[in-house]
Amino acid sequence: MKTEELELKSKNVILEGSPFDYTAPESMEEALEVDGEEKIFKLYMQQRKIRWMDSKRREVTGGGLPKQLADALKSADPAILAAIAEKLGVTL
Repeated sequence: MKTEELELKSKNVILEGSPFDYTAPESMEEALEVDGEEKIFKLYMQQRKIRWMDSKRREVTGGGLPKQLADALKSADPAILAAIAEKLGVTL
């Protein structure tokens, strides 16, 4: 088993007592012993579906916004974004 310290936040505030120790299996054998076969299979099926949906979404939409563009939009001046949206005829 591997243990690491994780800092937990709620609404961007570090929770009292952080960092907390988090212990996780390092191999499939340990995971089976700790969580059991049924739980691991359910998690696998859930993650498999999520990845398939993400892949299909990228295929249909052409990949969405590049990360740098999304980051720039998040940090941009709201007044400038509103002006650009108005020029493009987009309602925010």
